Amino acid sequence: MDDIVKSTIEKIRNEHISPEPRWKYLARKYFAWIVFAAIIFLGAASFSAAYYLVSGLDWDLYRFSHRSFLSFAIPLIPYFWILLIGAFLAIALADMRKTENGYRYGLGKMIIIAAGSLIAIGAVFSLIGFGGRLNSLVAKSFPYYGSHMMMTKETQWMQPDSGFLAGTIISVSSNGMTLVDLNSRRWDIATDSNTLVRPAVDVLQGEMIKVIGKKQDAGLFHANEIRPWSGMGMMSGQGGRNGYGGGIMNGQGMMRGGK
Repeated sequence: MDDIVKSTIEKIRNEHISPEPRWKYLARKYFAWIVFAAIIFLGAASFSAAYYLVSGLDWDLYRFSHRSFLSFAIPLIPYFWILLIGAFLAIALADMRKTENGYRYGLGKMIIIAAGSLIAIGAVFSLIGFGGRLNSLVAKSFPYYGSHMMMTKETQWMQPDSGFLAGTIISVSSNGMTLVDLNSRRWDIATDSNTLVRPAVDVLQGEMIKVIGKKQDAGLFHANEIRPWSGMGMMSGQGGRNGYGGGIMNGQGMMRGGK
């Protein structure tokens, strides 16, 4: 025992070992938790962005695409944000292990703490609209993001050759309407007695809508169904500002209430 004490004292003298200042210990301790919190917040931001994309898409369109739901849904998954969430979660787990009491936590408990914190904060971010703002910022900064990397609400509905079109109504006529799409292209939208108008839609100038139908010619699109831009327009019994409920178009291009 005496030999161990002597050798330890000798090592301290030879290597000039001195007690570490308390401020360094505290700095390491709090820095690890600050890094953990920062990573969780970044993961939460990614979660809110992914949720914004997923919740904004119209998942029922597979019925019009002549594909199975699985083959339709796979391209809609926001892989970019899911990979970021996974990366931030892994880094958070590694950093938690470095904290003062990290060695006490099992992997399962650490996953629950990190993932639970990430989802809870991400839900708050979603409620305040942060996910949408983050997506807009990324799309503006990296044009390739919106056009190739991710299926956004805009790209989902700007597929006229596949029967999906969206834009703003600039005029309404007896047999349809004229619309300017999200790429500033002008379209004549033809309607008939079988055109279904969802309850929340106002067929009025200045309204933004989504149209399901068929491209007839350059600049001409026949509408089978019209939805409001926000949501899927599936709310039964909820009329638009003009007081009409959901229905079909009559022969004069006006909406006739459905059952």
